[in-house]
Amino acid sequence: MRPGITLRILSHNREELLLQTLDSVFAQDEPFDRIELFDNGSDFSIEKLLGRYPELRLLGMSPAVSAVGNARRAFTQASQSPWISVFHDDDLMHPDFCRKMRDAILNNPEAVAVSCNGNVVDEGGNPQGSLVPSLLEDQWFRRPADFARWYCDAFIPFPPTVYRWSVAFGADLDFAEPYGRCGDVAFLSRILARGPILLRVERNFSYRRHRGQDSAGFKWWEETKRWQLQLQLCSEDPGARRYVTKKRNARMTSRWLNAWLKDETVEESWDWQFFSLASAHRFFRNNKLRILRRLMKAGTKL
Repeated sequence: MRPGITLRILSHNREELLLQTLDSVFAQDEPFDRIELFDNGSDFSIEKLLGRYPELRLLGMSPAVSAVGNARRAFTQASQSPWISVFHDDDLMHPDFCRKMRDAILNNPEAVAVSCNGNVVDEGGNPQGSLVPSLLEDQWFRRPADFARWYCDAFIPFPPTVYRWSVAFGADLDFAEPYGRCGDVAFLSRILARGPILLRVERNFSYRRHRGQDSAGFKWWEETKRWQLQLQLCSEDPGARRYVTKKRNARMTSRWLNAWLKDETVEESWDWQFFSLASAHRFFRNNKLRILRRLMKAGTKL
């Protein structure tokens, strides 16, 4: 029997992008069991979408709540299908998305979540490469340490991930919320506690880069908490812990030095335990002229 999947789309005030997303959703060569729109108090008329997409189930919220609150509704509301996907209103599904996800679930019954790679496209739909360039083959995440190592250099795309629905999602979200925009790492670490996660190399969706996205760089505290979590996940694997520590130190050294170079406000004081000689060497080698200008500029302030 083919596994049932309910698609839940998060939306807020992106009418044109939402229409394109819905067109891709209803163009699937194998349909979802249910398609539910969790709109977060959009200014335009959501009800008119029901005439264009009669199978769409509208679960709107007015007035708007926080983006986290809307996502919480989508994850915690009981599902009539054993699997759910929480998609964004600004990404696009390829026509075979649902079928390929069902195939992956059917062929890998031990998985509690399945995701896939994607294409990156700009506002005009022009291709810009792979979303996860380092993903060269299917990846299984069975141990917390393996998951922590992966997140040093890559990530698991959020929009295309399909989850075995669980009442534990509420606790998962409570755990993840204090991590801010790094919450996906914390959230998936809790999912992993229930079973393995499969990340497929095949690209079955398109991630759209456009104006108005809240995808700027992580705040200092968000990144600090993420690295703390990754080290905790490696507590029983000394080799993985050394690897994550090395990656953390390289990243934090580079971030602090680049903030100094750009004369940006540094949100956290420097801690010498994070120092990476290799990262500092690369920085000084690649920015000689800019460093000189920065020193001269600092000298004029004295």
